Amino acid sequence: MRGYWKASLSPAYNFFFSIFLLVGYEGLLRLTGNPSGERNLVDIWLTRLLSWASPYEWVISLAIFLLGLAYVYGIRKENTPLTGWVLVVMLVEAAAWGFLLYRLLPILTQTFLPTSAQLNLLSANFWEATALCMGAGFYEELFFRVVLVEGLLLLFTGLQARKSSAFHYVAAWILSAIIFSLCHFIYEKPSQYAFFYRSLFGLFMSGLYILRGFGITAWAHALYDMGVLWWS
Repeated sequence: MRGYWKASLSPAYNFFFSIFLLVGYEGLLRLTGNPSGERNLVDIWLTRLLSWASPYEWVISLAIFLLGLAYVYGIRKENTPLTGWVLVVMLVEAAAWGFLLYRLLPILTQTFLPTSAQLNLLSANFWEATALCMGAGFYEELFFRVVLVEGLLLLFTGLQARKSSAFHYVAAWILSAIIFSLCHFIYEKPSQYAFFYRSLFGLFMSGLYILRGFGITAWAHALYDMGVLWWS
């Protein structure tokens, strides 16, 4: 168990485990004939910021892949050997976290904010919606957890994240969840239900990222969305 825990937190496993989401995202969108739509919150920002890439939005994903590869093996000098069983157990763990969120989030939302409102964010096309789940898991967790949480820790500690205290982590955990929720209202009408629901979701994901890293968090997000798509 200790070997699995250490390996699953390594940059190499987090990189390659999450890349499966990115490949599935881009691949399924092409199979469904929708390779260039604005596809999740962070993807919308990227495609609008990098409008020159249209209709080759896949270039953005390729650039992220290459930057990640350079970070893992160039900057971090990663030498952790990859084994299939660790990736399989990481997938099982991510599924368990996603299932826990799937069961827990509606209960918490209805407990603290009883309402008949619902969020309906998925495409009517099954495979396109599955691709969107994978894209949301990868891109939203990359930005709101890796970039935002780590950025807040750098901000709170004066660019010395290694000196982060428990207070810094709690502040980054809560603030990143609130920002995650608020950012969705850039493109949709605000509502108390949606803010509360997404804030709880953000708290769960930011906490999971701090505890277990990017790869498992991204997959847990994607599998949670797939659970909503397939069983709700």
